[in-house]
Amino acid sequence: MNVQQLEADLKTSTAKALALMEKTRAACGEPGSADARDMTVDEKSAINAALGEMEAIELKIRSAASDTALMARFDEIRNKHTAAVPALPAAPARRLGSLGAQFTGSDQFKQLIKSGLHRAGRSWASGVVECFDFSATTLTEDAASGGKLLTPQYTPGIVQTLYKRLVVADLMASGTADSNAITYMVETLFTNAAAPVLEGGTKPESAMAFDQKTDLVSKIAHWLPVTEELLEDVAAIASYIDARLRLGVQLAEEDQLLNGNGTPPNLLGLLNRPGLATAVARNAGATPPETNADAILRQISAIATTSFVYPDGIVMNPANLFTILTSKDSSGQYYGGGPFSALPTATIWGTPVAPTPSIVAGTAVVGAFGTQAQVFRKGGIRVEASNSHQDFFIKNLVAIRAEERLALAVYRPGAFGKVTGLN
Repeated sequence: MNVQQLEADLKTSTAKALALMEKTRAACGEPGSADARDMTVDEKSAINAALGEMEAIELKIRSAASDTALMARFDEIRNKHTAAVPALPAAPARRLGSLGAQFTGSDQFKQLIKSGLHRAGRSWASGVVECFDFSATTLTEDAASGGKLLTPQYTPGIVQTLYKRLVVADLMASGTADSNAITYMVETLFTNAAAPVLEGGTKPESAMAFDQKTDLVSKIAHWLPVTEELLEDVAAIASYIDARLRLGVQLAEEDQLLNGNGTPPNLLGLLNRPGLATAVARNAGATPPETNADAILRQISAIATTSFVYPDGIVMNPANLFTILTSKDSSGQYYGGGPFSALPTATIWGTPVAPTPSIVAGTAVVGAFGTQAQVFRKGGIRVEASNSHQDFFIKNLVAIRAEERLALAVYRPGAFGKVTGLN
């Protein structure tokens, strides 16, 4: 590929990267504003990939320019030293066709026929006629013929393996951990004896009781071995690996926040907390059968009645959400607007829905995520590299590690409740 084409590709790639950056900046909002947010992992990965594509094209341009300069220098030296050398006679043109056709069409054979020697009754010779056998040299795309001349078209970048969206941590409040455990006090009893009292009468006594709760800070980590050559020779690979290692930690975090069993080093996930609101099961045997949305509304009402907080989020499996979105009335009309309407941000009974495969199909959890649960982080996700692992130094290998430390505090477990039996 010539330099002009590469420069055109770089211009296109740069425009694409700038457009992506502007789109991401607009989505994240102005820094310091009330609606500002950090870039998501997908946004960071897309930007890193675009920058990597630009760097790869720039590397090709420098390589092509270097090749052009080298060949120009070679031509200069060759012309200088071969200017006085007489030109060699041109090689005879190769005659195509069968061997017989090449022989009878040669100058030697034609001269023989013209001279009549072949009819003179004495010895004669036609002279040397150089013929070429092309029967075995037909060029094809076979590997044994011209196949090695073919080079595949290469599209820069990496087609990423896709993973589920990360939604659970975004529902909860965020905090900073300053130690290896989060301890908080929970009110367990309040006996309200307040009542009207006569003048000079004895006032009734109320009672309160508290309990101390502790959630440990746990670590989520993994690592990947990479050769030094790969890090040096492949543009943007370091940033790509960085992004994927971070994503791996976040995927494990999502599962722990919901399903952690509490046995160290696991978090005690939301679904395994003691004291959750009584689970609500969809009544499929009712006439007509209770819908997913009806069962979710019963749990919302139960939590608001018993815990005195109103749920602000619903986590459910996408399969169960799709059942709700495709439900129809008796006339066959979609309740949610149907397949030809724009898919809005999903809400059920005015409550936002966070669909994720992290929760088992058939179950949803309703709760006051923003006020009654909090994720405490001791620093952010850290990515570090070292060649000091085992014999990595002598093998030119690098271990790249990503890890985070966090704890999940649930202040009022009764503010969260399961809904089961969803279809």
